[in-house]
Formats: sequence, C-alpha cells, structure tokens
Amino acid sequence: MMGTADMARRELAALGDALSQAENGRGRHSPAALMARLLRVAALHPKAVDDTLMWQVTDLVAGRDIADGFKLVVIRMGWASVVQAEFRASGLTLVGATESRRQARAA
Repeated sequence: MMGTADMARRELAALGDALSQAENGRGRHSPAALMARLLRVAALHPKAVDDTLMWQVTDLVAGRDIADGFKLVVIRMGWASVVQAEFRASGLTLVGATESRRQARAA
C-alpha cells in the first residue's frame, strides 16, 4: 500500500515530467492544467510552500497578459521550490522504490 509521502513524491515527479513535456512542446498540457497540478502538489507538501506564493503564481498563470511560455516558467519555479523544500525535509528518495531495490542499488 502506498503511503501519503510516497503519493506526494509521485505527484511531484509526475508534475516535473509534465512540465518537461510542455516545455519541449510535447504532450497537451495547458498552463491552467499544470497550475492545477501544482496546487495539488503544494497541498500534499504543506510545509514546503507559502500560501501567498501559490496565490501569486496562480494569478500570473490565470492572467492573459503573459505568454504561455512564461506561464510554464512560473509553474516550473513553483515546482522547483516544492522539490527543494522536500529535499531539505527528507533528502532524495526513489519514487516507488522498495527497500530491496534500494539495497540492491546500494550494493
């Protein structure tokens, strides 16, 4: 059974993948959909993100004054801040790795 921490790390990794696809012109990820995913990831990492930052990012992404490319940059910055805070809190861990796989890789 997957714990909440594992689910949160999976969501964070999946958002990173979706952002990479959008930045490279692959996939069909709109800035609005990516922003919704960022908000979901931020909710899974409540200590990692200040609410005021998320409101500011949301306002920028929801606005029509900036291009989609810049919106992706803003979303990427929000994602990176969650990754950095998660790293500080728990270090780097493999997403979905079992203990035996971790031990095998360490050997």
